[in-house]
Amino acid sequence: MQIAILLATYNGEQHISCLLDSLIAQSNHLWHLYIHDDASTDHTIHIVQRYRDHYPELITVLDYPPQGGAAHNFMSILRRVNADYYMFCDQDDIWHEDKVEHSFQQIKAIEKTHPDCPLIVHSDLRVIDRDGNTLATSFWQKAGMHPDMFKTFSQRITNVVTGCTMLFNQHAKEAALRLEPYGRPLHDEWVTIRTCAEGGIVVPIFEQLIDYRQHESNTLGAEACYNRKTPKYYLTHLKRIWKENCDNYQVLRSGGYGSVATYLVNKIRNMIVYHLKY
Repeated sequence: MQIAILLATYNGEQHISCLLDSLIAQSNHLWHLYIHDDASTDHTIHIVQRYRDHYPELITVLDYPPQGGAAHNFMSILRRVNADYYMFCDQDDIWHEDKVEHSFQQIKAIEKTHPDCPLIVHSDLRVIDRDGNTLATSFWQKAGMHPDMFKTFSQRITNVVTGCTMLFNQHAKEAALRLEPYGRPLHDEWVTIRTCAEGGIVVPIFEQLIDYRQHESNTLGAEACYNRKTPKYYLTHLKRIWKENCDNYQVLRSGGYGSVATYLVNKIRNMIVYHLKY
């Protein structure tokens, strides 16, 4: 049973060696890494090729035209690779040595009771800065994220699945590729939407299995996504919130979500549950 790790690269020369070293150090070796570079202008592709030459049994570099952005690049790799399970991989993170094994054991346990179902497992993250210093021991806690509050597809109107923590099965891949999304949703968002739309299961792992690197151009965006949304925020950003929700609903709808009324009811429900429970 092979796990395909999918790595979309672009101008990542500064940290990609650390990422690749952390993959090679994994305790589970039932994986193969597939890399596609999106026309980097630095030395990323040379670093990748050097690792490929040292570990040809572990690494394949795919050669086809640039895709014009991370989401399209990740999905392009997913379309071209076949395996039993899949993991997305960001170029500047550090995987803990048990990340693959822990995720794999979790999804195998779920398969015992749901053998023919789209499945996703995803974990918490430790947040580090560009130099590897810890910014937050828990990304979910820092960002105010609570994946366990979403029990149904209708309630899951906000994506709390971080792509670089996901492991999903072939059924989830097939669900994601069965329809084309509206707009340009992120790869992790679309796989999650389609998994839920087809009756799949998304299970959080409440452990940090990855060091999630943040730098100047990549601030802790999810912190604002949740913690900023006080009543005052909603009142002062009505126009922006209206557009965000219209776009979000269109993406969900293209993936199989229900009516506008269902969206609005669950939007209000999530706000109430979040602020009362957390």
